[in-house]
Amino acid sequence: MKFSSIPLQLQGILVLIALFSFAISYNNLHDMALEMGIPSYLAWFFPFCIDAFLLACSIFILYAEEKQISPIEAWAFLLVYTVLSIVFNVIHSPDVFWYQVGYSACPISLCISLHLFVKVIKHEMVHEVKVTVPVLTCEKKIEHVEERPVSEPLVEYKQAKKSERLEAVREYYQLNPRSTYVDATKATGISYKTLKAYKEEIDAEEMHV
Repeated sequence: MKFSSIPLQLQGILVLIALFSFAISYNNLHDMALEMGIPSYLAWFFPFCIDAFLLACSIFILYAEEKQISPIEAWAFLLVYTVLSIVFNVIHSPDVFWYQVGYSACPISLCISLHLFVKVIKHEMVHEVKVTVPVLTCEKKIEHVEERPVSEPLVEYKQAKKSERLEAVREYYQLNPRSTYVDATKATGISYKTLKAYKEEIDAEEMHV
């Protein structure tokens, strides 16, 4: 098995778990809707109003990460509706403890599988470097820093490398002021975490000018 194929296989497994969990939870919530007196021709909407909302929150979390907006609200809604789905599943289950645990497992596995799926997709978005980005790229490429002799301090080498990358990031954002971190990462080859730190440092310097 190639390690590069693991994310794709993991995504497939997580999607299957989410589908199976949704199907079982859907059946329970549909029966619950009928017990609550919702007409049969409307009862099948009820599970979508709860479990399908978990999927919507997960997609919004990915969108928020890409656009650099806070995903806190989406996480809050995801947790609230997961708890709500658990409650309805447990209420519908027989009055036996282990049956109630079994009924609550599906909403939990649905939430966890969606959470892990979002993390895998987000990781792939950050580390994908082969995608062509339709934005201007900085003319100055990050050149390889020559290796210093072992006798010279390692601190000087790291400072020189940092200053060169910092200048490359500064020049990139001068050409592409509205660029996202993901696009900048692809264009410069600098890791997402490092680039974000450099951008915050540049913004702080500009505020004090």
